[in-house]
Amino acid sequence: MNTFPDLHGILTAFFGGLPWPIVLVNERGQVTYMNRLMQAADALPNSPEAPFASRFPEYAAALGGETPWLTAQTAAVIRNVEGRTLSEQISVHCLPIGACLIAIEQPDTAATLGDAQLARLASLGFMVAGVCHELANPLTAINSTVQLLRANPAAPALLDKGLANIAGNVERMLSISRRLNDFSRASDDARALLNLRTTVNDAVALLKHGNSSNEINVVCALDDTTIVHADPGQLQQVFCNVFTNAVQAMHGSGSLYICDSRPDGRYVEIAIHDTGPGIAESDLPRLFEPFFTTKPPGAGTGLGLAISNEIVLAHGGSMRAANEANGGACFYIRLPAVSP
Repeated sequence: MNTFPDLHGILTAFFGGLPWPIVLVNERGQVTYMNRLMQAADALPNSPEAPFASRFPEYAAALGGETPWLTAQTAAVIRNVEGRTLSEQISVHCLPIGACLIAIEQPDTAATLGDAQLARLASLGFMVAGVCHELANPLTAINSTVQLLRANPAAPALLDKGLANIAGNVERMLSISRRLNDFSRASDDARALLNLRTTVNDAVALLKHGNSSNEINVVCALDDTTIVHADPGQLQQVFCNVFTNAVQAMHGSGSLYICDSRPDGRYVEIAIHDTGPGIAESDLPRLFEPFFTTKPPGAGTGLGLAISNEIVLAHGGSMRAANEANGGACFYIRLPAVSP
């Protein structure tokens, strides 16, 4: 009997919106779900009862162990799809209801891609792994709560507490899903020529609507002639994420300095400096990792900076963070500039 009907539904709703081929497999090696992108790799599309190894022979052959669907691992796979050689990196991630397999297409040769594109592919791979790891925690908590409620069905106080625990964990997964789906739906079609100062001012205006920023002094010294080619919604999301983190680091009281420079003729670099306590040196290398956060449990998903970094990389730019010598943290966002 399947004791996780709701968990399976939550997972399928989540994976259905992600931009990578994904398949869910139960403990017996049977396929329980595949998203639209993974259906193209199904060798037996009209045999829903066929096991994973029969439906995806190339993937099964590349994975090690007698029950690869229960073993966390990665493998390289080369498949021939409609006369085209496809190179993929597949990864298996354990879940309370079995495991999921994710396939990410790899470039034919590294020489065909720029450094920014390679960095973005690597970042996407880490994000996929992070998604699965992060989902496993609330799913395990929900499973434990369900088992406890089944063992004590007549305890009203326990029922209320258990339902609150389930609701909190479901909301966390939905929050992760919404943020990743927003990013996956982005395309170049929404990009336009934007005045950088106006875009930053709009993000500052959104920041000031929050109650936590009432005592923040914002000093913006941006060149009002700088033009960038970007998605306005995505770029505003990047600035809002950085501004919000700065306000939280300063506990709602301090100064935020925003300025720009031209490291060379092709790029503009925006520096966002706060007067907070700065960032621990041990945390600096991990700031843009998916789900890494220095906030207390429940205070953040750890996706804000990871998605911001993805957005900037997709725009042909880069993002970094450092501590200022006179105190506080500084985030540097570099974007290709367009001549006025």
